[in-house]
Amino acid sequence: MDIERLKRENITHEQHMDEVLQDEEYQKMYLNTAIQEFISDGDYDLFFQSLEQVVRARMSISELSQKTGITRKALYEMFKGERTPRLDTVGKLLKELGYTLQIA
Repeated sequence: MDIERLKRENITHEQHMDEVLQDEEYQKMYLNTAIQEFISDGDYDLFFQSLEQVVRARMSISELSQKTGITRKALYEMFKGERTPRLDTVGKLLKELGYTLQIA
């Protein structure tokens, strides 16, 4: 999707992201990019915003909470940047999405 289409069809950024995040390969690339940015700059916010978008493309926050045993409140606080999760929490979330964390 290009900028001209966005302008022509009046598609918001959120609508565009909802569309492209339906593709699981794109989701993987999107999260890989976000985690690389986190490693570069130490800013959790972009990674967790990206993670939230991928989660919402697949399921509700309530479903994720039930599947991982992490409270909805804790998930919302993490996605809003109000809580910094432990590594095992990030691992649970990625595992539920079908991903692993690797050192390359």
